[in-house]
Amino acid sequence: MKLSIIIPVYNEEKTLQKIVQIVKKANSLGLEKELILIDDCSSDKSRQIMKKLESKDCKIFFHKKNAGKGAALRTGFEKATGDIVLIQDADLEYDPNEYKILLQPIIDGQADVVFGSRFLGGGSHRILYYWHSVANSFLTTLSNMFSDLVLTDMETCYKVFSKKALEKLEIEENRFGFEPEITAKIAEKARNQNLIIFEVGISYYGRSYGEGKKIGPRDAWHAIWCILKYNTSVLARIVKYGIFGILVALSQYIVIIGLVELSHLSGPLWLNIANILSIEVSIIVGFFLHSQFTWRQKYASLSKKMQSLLNFHLVTGISVVIRVVLFYALLTIGVNYKLNTLLGIAAAIIFNFLAYNKLVFNSGKK
Repeated sequence: MKLSIIIPVYNEEKTLQKIVQIVKKANSLGLEKELILIDDCSSDKSRQIMKKLESKDCKIFFHKKNAGKGAALRTGFEKATGDIVLIQDADLEYDPNEYKILLQPIIDGQADVVFGSRFLGGGSHRILYYWHSVANSFLTTLSNMFSDLVLTDMETCYKVFSKKALEKLEIEENRFGFEPEITAKIAEKARNQNLIIFEVGISYYGRSYGEGKKIGPRDAWHAIWCILKYNTSVLARIVKYGIFGILVALSQYIVIIGLVELSHLSGPLWLNIANILSIEVSIIVGFFLHSQFTWRQKYASLSKKMQSLLNFHLVTGISVVIRVVLFYALLTIGVNYKLNTLLGIAAAIIFNFLAYNKLVFNSGKK
């Protein structure tokens, strides 16, 4: 068996040579090592150092422009030929001598994916930024809520994958959004393909910003968006369905107001036309948001996508009929029109979610 160790590099001239030396000497439990270094257009001497490090078991690749850690890892995954893939940062924050505890669950056949947790308990830890730990804890908790995992360190560098875990897994994020994205997609695979995820305690020797630390507040905000975007658990879909439902309703309101105000027409015929157009726009907006983000839909062809859009229209139309029938039925038994309207809206929301989930977006998958 072979272990592919992917090392993204960006301005790491001070630590690059040393980390490669340590990685090569690290105990990999008998696995053949394949080092893959990806330079993300460094502006220091990292590239020159990498060229000197190139060998049969140390492959190097260069990006023509800086794209981010996620982009470097995407290149690394494409080039990896190992049975197991491990991510290693080029700085000295994580200790390669702990490979043995990261690899053991996969080699023993107990796990498909292993996360190395800085907070689970393990080796020594350098004490640095309090608010970084608060942000990390918040992001991990939020990720756990949406992925339905019980991790203690979602943002950890040390993530180890079997070939099965990475099969057909597409990385979209270019920067540090890779961490919540890969966690969300592994969680989805765990639900659908019974992947087994382990977490082990590791040591951590963090560095300060003066020493080259790159992640910042902007990345934390983007991580929240990535957690929302990439997770597809039931809770994640319900939350996104609610958020985007508000945006859909807002789009209809904006369109009808815009059509009436900009045209300066207000007759009954035009108002009805504007209403119909605004409803159609809101349906298209809803389809885009829900297919792209809520259900993360992939289509094999344009025809399948158009069929899915047609089904979306059909479900929306049926929900309108349900609301009309329910309103009439409740009205006949004396239910107040205000409560009646609220019950109709609730029924439509529930029906739409279930129908979208079962009938619309599952039918368009590859």
